[in-house]
Amino acid sequence: MAYKKSFSEVENKYWGDYKVRMSKAQGAEDVKKIFSMIVADMVKEIEPSLDPIYGEFNGDFEIEMIGDKKYRVAPKIKEDPAYIELIENSDLPTILDKYAELAVNKIVHLSGKEPEENGKKIIH
Repeated sequence: MAYKKSFSEVENKYWGDYKVRMSKAQGAEDVKKIFSMIVADMVKEIEPSLDPIYGEFNGDFEIEMIGDKKYRVAPKIKEDPAYIELIENSDLPTILDKYAELAVNKIVHLSGKEPEENGKKIIH
């Protein structure tokens, strides 16, 4: 059995800022951008050789609510032996799931709210 590496120290370094940013997100696109950016930064700290990128579109880690999957990993990262090693022998999958879960819950929450201007009453 291979030794399982733990990156909880790195996760905890990013988690507080991630929660604050998510609480201030105004829409689904904000949530997706925050997830992509924070996760890319965290993975880059864990394994610099992967050099993940983030952007408004086509980041290496993106929220994608299809079936049971909550996020998508770009093929250039997913097929990298260093990433495969991390997935098989560390707690990184659990950390990514935790971050994705918060993002998906925030998107669901935001989609259930009426836009603020629609909720206001107009009094003449």
